[in-house]
Amino acid sequence: MAILEQVEELLAKSEQEFFSSTEIKNLMAATYGTNPNSVLPPDYCYNRTNHGIDKSGMLKRKFLIRIESGQYRYVGFEYKFNGYVYQKPHGSKVETIVGFWKGGIYSEIRQPENDLEDLNGQTFIEGSTKQVTVNTYERNLVARQKCLDFHGYNCKVCDFDFAEVYGEIGKGFIHVHHIVQIASIKREYELDPVKDLVPLCPNCHAMVHRHNPAMHPDELRERLRPKNV
Repeated sequence: MAILEQVEELLAKSEQEFFSSTEIKNLMAATYGTNPNSVLPPDYCYNRTNHGIDKSGMLKRKFLIRIESGQYRYVGFEYKFNGYVYQKPHGSKVETIVGFWKGGIYSEIRQPENDLEDLNGQTFIEGSTKQVTVNTYERNLVARQKCLDFHGYNCKVCDFDFAEVYGEIGKGFIHVHHIVQIASIKREYELDPVKDLVPLCPNCHAMVHRHNPAMHPDELRERLRPKNV
């Protein structure tokens, strides 16, 4: 029996409806001798996921709902849950939405695709041209998050806030723009996530790229000022 199934069986047999993470881990340790680090309550939630076995929140076998107090409510398999699935990127203080349930059916929420999503590694080194169908570059997802943790999720040109306008579905959504056009770099260099990356809404991101090389976001912001006076 998988750990997920063991946890569900234990909670189903208990007389409780609400559990803390510690209580769930202790139950598993006492009953099966399971290492607490192997018990991941967020991954068993309809409305929450983490960096464990279910990074995207797409696993369908759920049986918990995380509530505001930080506890977990046991509802069992096949529950007809309605609501969003939240994830907090590692090291970030901001939650993002990765999916939603409607009548017990899960759907993924697409993340931005034409910004700096394809980043990887730890040293923030960009450049290093690779020859494939087109030129691609090593990019750093951690750098993207460092940028957003510092600058926030409002557009640096027009100050648009997706969460304020669209509510929960807009939470954590923004593009990230590389001020120095990556395609023009032919060598490795050390990326500074705070100085080299800025959050832009998709409209402003598209507008800076109307120029080749891309317009600096500060210039686009200056062009907007007369319109907003």
